[in-house]
Amino acid sequence: MKQSMHIEHHAEILNAIIESSFDGLWICNAEGEVLKINKASEKINSISAEQVVGKNVKDLMEQGLFDRSVTLEVMKKKKRVSILQNLNNGKKLLVTGNPIIVDSKLTYIVTNDRDITELIELKEELEESREISRKYRQKLQEVLHKENEDTENFVFCSKEMKKVYEMIQKVSEVGVTVFLQGESGVGKSRIARLIHEYSERRKGPFIHVNCGAIPETLLESELFGYVKGAFTDANEDGKPGMFELADGGTLFLDEITEMPLDLQVKLLHFLDSEKIKRVGDTLTRKIDVRIIVASNRNIQGLVEKKKFREDLFFRVNIVPIEIPPLRNRKEDVPLLLSYFLGRYNARYGKALTLDTEVTDLLCQYSFPGNIRELSNLIERLVVMAHESAICREDIPGQLVESVVMSPQKIDKNFLFQFSLKEAMEKVERQLIENARKICKTQVELANLLGISQPTVARKIRKHNL
Repeated sequence: MKQSMHIEHHAEILNAIIESSFDGLWICNAEGEVLKINKASEKINSISAEQVVGKNVKDLMEQGLFDRSVTLEVMKKKKRVSILQNLNNGKKLLVTGNPIIVDSKLTYIVTNDRDITELIELKEELEESREISRKYRQKLQEVLHKENEDTENFVFCSKEMKKVYEMIQKVSEVGVTVFLQGESGVGKSRIARLIHEYSERRKGPFIHVNCGAIPETLLESELFGYVKGAFTDANEDGKPGMFELADGGTLFLDEITEMPLDLQVKLLHFLDSEKIKRVGDTLTRKIDVRIIVASNRNIQGLVEKKKFREDLFFRVNIVPIEIPPLRNRKEDVPLLLSYFLGRYNARYGKALTLDTEVTDLLCQYSFPGNIRELSNLIERLVVMAHESAICREDIPGQLVESVVMSPQKIDKNFLFQFSLKEAMEKVERQLIENARKICKTQVELANLLGISQPTVARKIRKHNL
């Protein structure tokens, strides 16, 4: 009697222990029949004990209560097994089955299951967050790389400027003399500095000298320096020139074609010997400096006219880089508009935007002054704008007129050489030809000319354009 009460007492304690577990507990016999589950498991699995007790786990799995059974795995392997189990209610469980071996024989399987649905969701959210962070870091690195690569935003997307940029990268790797050619305002000085920043001389000085901005009488002493007593009013201690100041770095000689012929001889001598002589000095100084020159003039024409030395031309023209005008790389205009708008908004504490019509209008404008003109225009618009957006009314009338009118004027004399019909045909053809130069598609062409796209297509065929 006492022994029976003792067993019952231990059974009650065991049952209390099982029910107190936070994890779900299943007890099955060696054949996989469910003998007991605790309250925690009922809650986790969204079932009652009556639904599973007395049933085989294989049958419960076939009924779809769970997708796999750790009890069956333990029965096969006779050792502890842990699996990830998916329930039909959408929960995910970490389930561990432990075999109870008595006299080398499997007697029971005790399984504990823990709901890790929230843990997995948190893990997935963490992974998603990490992926977002990774993308942000990657994007930030790309932006930082681009800012570093572009050195204060060298903005472009056109094929023409990509070719220029590739040449910049190549010449930066060596110390060869570079000749930058292009119209005023295309960014020659910007490119010269970019070459310097990309080169091994980046830590050295970058000296920019505009040969056309210094009087001829002073240019020699400014470039090569002078010694004490070299000329009247000379500094008592003498003065180093731009070549010496650029030692170890880059000397950018802008508007090289404005340099007098006698100084061209001294520049040629330096390029051949890497030595200079100050004005009034008898000693030569060896200078380690890279030379970049630039001009907006037809230097070959000047050579033919004997206004620029041919031997110097061949010496500085080792690697010529032609920078195309803005009108020949329209794709860059929207980027430049955005860049300069951001710059001047920040400078003047504003948050202006460009009206779509203004952007379209400026993209059609030829910008004869190139990037410099574009920059000055945007600065003016930002300073003078009264509304939150810059609209067409803010654009100078002269600019609007130049866009609306044909980029090529029609010769008034030819109108009197033909009949009215012939003259109209010729005017129509010339207008379409001129419009095609600033429009990429027939839709743009139609919008500019104020006609439909089918009409544009028909007239293009009519005039064999």
